[in-house]
Amino acid sequence: MPIKMNKEKQVVRKDVLVVGGGTAGFVAAIAAARNGASVLLLEAHDHLGGTHSGGMVMMIRSMRHMRAPGSFQEKKLMVTGYESSFEDEQLVRSIAQEYIDRMLAIGSAWGQKGQAATRQMFDPEIAKWVIEQMVQEAGVEVWLNTQASDVLMDGNRIVGVTVESLHDSIEIHAGVTIDTTGDGEIAAAAGAQYEMGSPEDGKHQPLSLYFAIGGVNLDKTLAYMREHPDEFGRDYVEKSLQLHSEQKPFTMIAFKEQIRKALAKGEYPIPYGLKTVDPDAIMYVTRTMFRNGKFRYDFTYHNMDMAYNIDGTDRVEMSKATLAMRELANKMAIFYRNYVPGYEDSYLAYTAQSVGVRDTRRIVCDYTLTDDDVLNGRTFEDGIGRYGSVMDVHDKSGKKSVSLVAVGGSGWFHIPFRSLIPKGIENLLVAGRCISAEYNALGSVRSQAASMVTGQAVGTAAALSVKGNATPRELPMSKLQGVLTSQDQII
Repeated sequence: MPIKMNKEKQVVRKDVLVVGGGTAGFVAAIAAARNGASVLLLEAHDHLGGTHSGGMVMMIRSMRHMRAPGSFQEKKLMVTGYESSFEDEQLVRSIAQEYIDRMLAIGSAWGQKGQAATRQMFDPEIAKWVIEQMVQEAGVEVWLNTQASDVLMDGNRIVGVTVESLHDSIEIHAGVTIDTTGDGEIAAAAGAQYEMGSPEDGKHQPLSLYFAIGGVNLDKTLAYMREHPDEFGRDYVEKSLQLHSEQKPFTMIAFKEQIRKALAKGEYPIPYGLKTVDPDAIMYVTRTMFRNGKFRYDFTYHNMDMAYNIDGTDRVEMSKATLAMRELANKMAIFYRNYVPGYEDSYLAYTAQSVGVRDTRRIVCDYTLTDDDVLNGRTFEDGIGRYGSVMDVHDKSGKKSVSLVAVGGSGWFHIPFRSLIPKGIENLLVAGRCISAEYNALGSVRSQAASMVTGQAVGTAAALSVKGNATPRELPMSKLQGVLTSQDQII
């Protein structure tokens, strides 16, 4: 007869529990630990940083105010030249800037110490190591390859989570629990209300799976662009050539004439969930990699919308979409090899470990950040940080280009602390792309820099709440804002 394994039951106690070690989660854990809390960080994957690292999103957008383009030509110029800008007001600093400075010190980020570019470029592989260093140096206990299986509730108060495997069952008790899972998994399990998708049809923005292509002769690619300026726009080509000569970051947009040729022959891969693509609607970008102190022009990173109308919280849908996106990445590498000059001897180097999901659950909190709040640059008495990114919303049908709408007012808005406290639940905070925001507003605050801002705020608030024997909802805002300001968070 088979022997049934008896599970070992354990109880672990911490001041603060952070579930999800992505961009918001690792910052939340550092902030909580630095403010005197004992912290346990759970991460479902084998690395920290989420899409920031394993997802190969090799830049932090909008640590500075980000202007919005008007025409499609301005969009092209923005993606290639604007990312190397230090001109506009820097809005995000503190732990985010410290992280960039540490990456700069070892040649794994481009830029200037003490400052961040509008699109801050870095090496996502080295990011894993630097993030792990920062978290451990702060005194955070880290459990990788770990998922919560249930929440522990006392009425409307969350007291922790359960972690289970085939051989053990662990109850983790915490004074404050922070949900940085991206999908708001802990908040939803605790009974928090949430919204999903666009208000018109409930559908989600498309998914992406970054991939990298090696063996590129970028000089030949740029020569093709120089010889065909009307295909890309003369200003765009001139700017790209200038940035390349200066060893600065630049972005290549889709090779639309080559896409048209491939489509005519049935040789251009169609994203999952679509029947065809419109080359004029594609805002597909390719970037060079920064490694060991310089940009590598024989290696390119690729970001495109690859799977449509997928619920990122549905494991079956996500499995099908992920398999399809990895196949698409292989087919895109073949398309580049056959159609794009400079890629004749190229190869698919690797695909990302983490899928890029733009939106799933938006947890309903004490206040929901509205589209108007972002568009009008609204300030709040409980603001915990400033942000100035465009509202970046990808079309759900694949028929339109990406919508990029500017922040109004002074070019930035406050993220209110109330948007991080799930309505009706005590001792629970959320950060990252699952915070309370309307669909379009989320297009701004879902990005990397905003996730760092909200992560630092909830980590700090959690530690202060535990030390003050109060719930996060009871925490005096002047105290939280004072500590954040003293630690270089701009409010």
